Amino acid sequence: MPTRSLPESAPGKYVPYHPEPYYSPETLPIEPKIEISDQTHDLVADAAYQIGRVDGISSTVDFSAVLYTSLIRIEAVESAQIEGADVAYQDVEAYHTQHPSGETDTTIEKDLKEALNYENALTYGLEEIESGSSVTLSLIKELHLMLLEDVRNDGDVVGNFRDHMVHLPSPQSGQRSFVPPSPEGLDELMQSLASYIQMGGQYHPLIDAAIIHYFFETVHPFSDGNGRLGRLLIILYLASEGYLESPYIYPSAYFNRHKVEYVERMRAVSEEGAWDEWLMFFIKGLRTQAETSYSRTHQLRELQQRYEREYPGSTSTDKFARQLLQYPYFTAPDLVEYLDVSRRTAYKIVDDLEADGLIEEVTGKERGKEYKAVDVFDILQ
Repeated sequence: MPTRSLPESAPGKYVPYHPEPYYSPETLPIEPKIEISDQTHDLVADAAYQIGRVDGISSTVDFSAVLYTSLIRIEAVESAQIEGADVAYQDVEAYHTQHPSGETDTTIEKDLKEALNYENALTYGLEEIESGSSVTLSLIKELHLMLLEDVRNDGDVVGNFRDHMVHLPSPQSGQRSFVPPSPEGLDELMQSLASYIQMGGQYHPLIDAAIIHYFFETVHPFSDGNGRLGRLLIILYLASEGYLESPYIYPSAYFNRHKVEYVERMRAVSEEGAWDEWLMFFIKGLRTQAETSYSRTHQLRELQQRYEREYPGSTSTDKFARQLLQYPYFTAPDLVEYLDVSRRTAYKIVDDLEADGLIEEVTGKERGKEYKAVDVFDILQ
């Protein structure tokens, strides 16, 4: 399709610009309103049911705080991996074990820092929403600063909208790049986004989350970090609408597995007005992640019950085995603090649980050994 001639159904237009035209979307709300197919309505209902199941099961487990933190960290890792970072969930857990007081380590690798930044930004954003704040442009810019702390590239504008054009390469070989709006149009477009969010949208929250995400990624308001911030905004919007009572649903894993389709579906909205296909893709992603979160929580609950059956005694080893889901990554000295036991007892607990196969050492070092709960990690990863 010629880039300068789009059908009336397209929610924007290409604007002549050298060397390539840029795409300028219409401001929100979308006019005329999107026609939602019956199939999409059914999918929304199914996804809502799956999300409700996660809320239901998560409230019945006594390790919900650990599950909450673990899923945020998994989302942070998946989001960083989409951007090409070489980082694993275990790396994030190891970092927090090595830095329990939250002090900043300026020597860590950029890939790990990207994941940690995402975790910090998402946690902060959720705290702001829970305290009654709304998703404003000021908050969006603040989150951008957090995401790019110590990982920015020279020339990037951080904490404010970009002041230059950007070109987004297509994941499809041979397809031209997508050029988002010029810097001059960003303020109006982003203000319309903020207003749309604060008015609560026009549709079901899952549909509005898809519209908001598409619009943010299409506008591409920052010089870097748009993908990470756009995925984060999905969760913040659903939380701000009270739709996620406990935010255990994170989309990055699904987008990571379907990166090409993810980009193509959004581009088809811009150039063809193919809203329904994008909405179905997006909502299927949230439904899939809700199913995954439910399955993980169910498996962890069964694991907890198994540990309670197999370690019913009053020994320090038995007591810690029953608490293993709360401390899935640790060092032997950590147990001294966690359990208020001697170092000798802490090392005996480690020896006992390692012999039983519940934990394994992960560093390969003679000193400063770190341990992970094998079954817990198998479920979470």
